[in-house]
Amino acid sequence: MKRLLTLVILALLPLLYSSAQVVTERCWHLDKMQFLDHRQDFWRSHKLFTTAAQPYSRMGGGLYSLTEGHYGFGLYVIEPPFAQYYTGATTALGWQFGSGFALGGGTGYFKYNDGYTVPLYADLRYFMGRQRVKFFVAIPTGFMMNFENFRDYSKVFSNPGVGLIVPVFKNTHLSFSAGLLTQIDREIFDDSSFNAAWHDSFINLKLGLLFGK
Repeated sequence: MKRLLTLVILALLPLLYSSAQVVTERCWHLDKMQFLDHRQDFWRSHKLFTTAAQPYSRMGGGLYSLTEGHYGFGLYVIEPPFAQYYTGATTALGWQFGSGFALGGGTGYFKYNDGYTVPLYADLRYFMGRQRVKFFVAIPTGFMMNFENFRDYSKVFSNPGVGLIVPVFKNTHLSFSAGLLTQIDREIFDDSSFNAAWHDSFINLKLGLLFGK
């Protein structure tokens, strides 16, 4: 009886070993597949911030145009006209150099709580890096004209800000930015005794489309 039991156990051992080996191989194969899937998902997201997909994002030099929608809310003193909030849109056209520096000019329309202005400005910006998602700094600077009361409501302004562009097509990017817009009453330069509120400041947000060559 003992001999029979011993023979049965010896016969079953190879079967148990081969079964365990198959299970181990299946588990290892499954773990490898899951690892590869995770690695693929990681690189899909990571390559947005690397140079691997540079041919898709060709914002590297040449002619560009940027159209943006604006919203800004006033800071500190908001009682004077043109100081509480504004909405509007601008379009700039310019040239981006290979170094990342871009220079252009633009115009648009701003609607305030008490009127409007038509900005005419130089568009200065610098794009950082060679990855698909690029960060940038921008300093649009120029004049704001009001044709109903040019002397009192026309201003000079500067709007430094930071943002990023995200590619959506080969030569098209979404642009997001935030900045500080300061508009200065031009009369302060003409009349040294001018003692009214001489500047207004806004935190402004912009969303637009950037078309690059």
